[in-house]
Amino acid sequence: MVRAARCIGFALLGLLTWLAPASAADQPADEVAARVNGVVISRRTVREVVQGLATAQDQPPDAKQVEQLTRDALDSLIAFELLHQESQRRGVAVTDAEIDANVAQTKARFANGDAYGQALAARGMSADDLRAETRKTLAVNRLLEQTAWQNLAISSEQIRNFYEQNREQFKRPAEIRASHILIRAGKDAAAADRAKARQTATDILTQAKGGADFADLARKFSQDPASAKKGGDLGFFARGTMEPTFEQAAFALKRGAISDVVQTPYGFHIITVTDARAAGYAALNEVQDDITALLRDEEKRQRQDQFVAALRKQANVEILPLLKPTPKKP
Repeated sequence: MVRAARCIGFALLGLLTWLAPASAADQPADEVAARVNGVVISRRTVREVVQGLATAQDQPPDAKQVEQLTRDALDSLIAFELLHQESQRRGVAVTDAEIDANVAQTKARFANGDAYGQALAARGMSADDLRAETRKTLAVNRLLEQTAWQNLAISSEQIRNFYEQNREQFKRPAEIRASHILIRAGKDAAAADRAKARQTATDILTQAKGGADFADLARKFSQDPASAKKGGDLGFFARGTMEPTFEQAAFALKRGAISDVVQTPYGFHIITVTDARAAGYAALNEVQDDITALLRDEEKRQRQDQFVAALRKQANVEILPLLKPTPKKP
């Protein structure tokens, strides 16, 4: 509902954990994108960051957008290096325990240890390389917290002004709040397995319509782990956001009613609608946390940019052409 601020610097701090600027000795001259007080940022690093940013976009960027992403990536890599060097100058400390915790969070994003190891290998990194880059990232964030981001506060007046000046961002369509119980049987399931899943769902439906607590049934039987632990609750949603068959069945229900067994490509669902709200505007108290986070990120970005600009004035930053000139025809 609230648009995220354009803040490439914060996004890249996460990516940079995986991307280590190479030393000057490692890079041929034509692979050097920039030098920051003698520390080399390679073209390869810039390309990998651009690739990561491009992949995160809804549509592949065109040539002009890639050029802009490349500039943004290089600026952010230079900013990161300046911040890292400043953290070293000030003696910002990061403990091994903090690095262990951060690396554990990184590992948790992967399905298993093999997938994690493959991701490291694909980036040409060892576990020690990752720890070193994690130390840099944590030191940079700590430096910013101790300097540019210190004493940052968003007032209630700022929140209200943003809400009133951007009211159309908080317009919402009619929505319902539903809960479901899912018994999985995908499109590739054998006929016997599908029949068994349908029967299981039918038996649960009998309990639900017989007065059993829907949330308890969801926690006990639903094979959708994310919603099951919340009693089957899916939150509010509008038309066009769910699987069509599921959505059609859900919007046909009155509040408190329970559907028959509904089959979708995921399996067999039992649905109940717990709430509904008409189209309109979200109240300020519903979105103030989102607005606060947005304004904080924007304030942090501005302060960070000012801090980096001051560091850059005192640094020796050399930027080399990122793109080789097109050879002239004879």
